[in-house]
Amino acid sequence: MYTPLQNRSEEGEGSQSSCDQLLEKESYESYRPSRSNRKRFFIPVFVTIATTLLAFILGTWVGSQKFAPTNRKYLEHVQNYSPILKEADTSIHKVSFNGSFMKENVFRQGAGPEVDAAWESLGVNYRSVAIPVSEASASGLTPSHVQINSKYGGGFPANVEGLHHLHCLNLLRQSLYFNYNYYHEQGIGAFKNKDSIIRFHVTHCLDIIRQQLMCRPDTGVLGQVWWDKAAPKAFVDFNTGHKCRNFEAVRKWAEERQIDDSVPEDFLMPPGDSEDVYDAIP
Repeated sequence: MYTPLQNRSEEGEGSQSSCDQLLEKESYESYRPSRSNRKRFFIPVFVTIATTLLAFILGTWVGSQKFAPTNRKYLEHVQNYSPILKEADTSIHKVSFNGSFMKENVFRQGAGPEVDAAWESLGVNYRSVAIPVSEASASGLTPSHVQINSKYGGGFPANVEGLHHLHCLNLLRQSLYFNYNYYHEQGIGAFKNKDSIIRFHVTHCLDIIRQQLMCRPDTGVLGQVWWDKAAPKAFVDFNTGHKCRNFEAVRKWAEERQIDDSVPEDFLMPPGDSEDVYDAIP
């Protein structure tokens, strides 16, 4: 009997297709990661990311602690060092200035005991303090400056500059045209000197305050407010907020360390070199 020949090409194609499918399945089964393989892959990645993130956070914190300026470091950067910076509170706090134009407080009153007491309470007439020898160089003091005899503890007599600025401002207040006669007639403090010396003292104080204000100009701004409801007019608002040092801590530091009012005649050491002595008051 005649038997037709089978189409080998079709059979081959079918076989090839089945084979390809089998290979694909085997390949997929061979290379598909198992659950345990996925865990072995993701755990190191997760640990690496977590470690990097933790290191970044820790480094940022350490850097902020190391390089961010503290109040003391900031103050050392913008002003001369003195033992006050490490022995007194150097915190910065917000203060609202009383900038009233028409309403006078006690510091603005006319000459008299009350206003004098208010200014005196600021430490405007405190005596010198003694800066230890160990702090002298860092504080800008040199061997040519006046020194205290070692048998009385040694060190350098010095005044806190901030309190001297207030002393000068107080002298300017006393020298205002409506106050001058009162203090001149009393003849105490700066006013016990001749008029020519008073003038030198007053102009010295004026220029010291000028230089101080120019050294650290306040970069805040003064807005304006409306006044007079009947006919509104603009007027500068002097009642502004500021970031201030703890003045009371500085004042108290200086108060507690004042040199005695009465000292022995040999309290100060004589100058060591004639070159250290000026020909006249500088």
